[in-house]
Amino acid sequence: MTHELRAGGFGFFFSTLLLCLPSAFSVFSSSALATGGTGSSGLWFIFQVSQYVGTVGIIVAVVLTIMKAGEGKISRAVIGLMTFSIFLAVFLQWYAIHIYRSPWF
Repeated sequence: MTHELRAGGFGFFFSTLLLCLPSAFSVFSSSALATGGTGSSGLWFIFQVSQYVGTVGIIVAVVLTIMKAGEGKISRAVIGLMTFSIFLAVFLQWYAIHIYRSPWF
């Protein structure tokens, strides 16, 4: 019986973090909009773009995580960190939407 060594994969973890970063931008811009920040049209644009890009980033991160978990060549700890960052990004997206309620919906 041979066991393959599962090691590494931190590059995939950092790419997952990068894909989930727009969710943090949406929280910051949503918070600034909710407190009546200056230049609200620019903040509104940043909020909308980061919300849409963050959603696409979450989808790509989920696909990347599922692919790498299916291969079984990277460590389970890295897969766990990737999964945690995806759940954190989903929470941040939800929180950003609920901090500032859009006047259009």
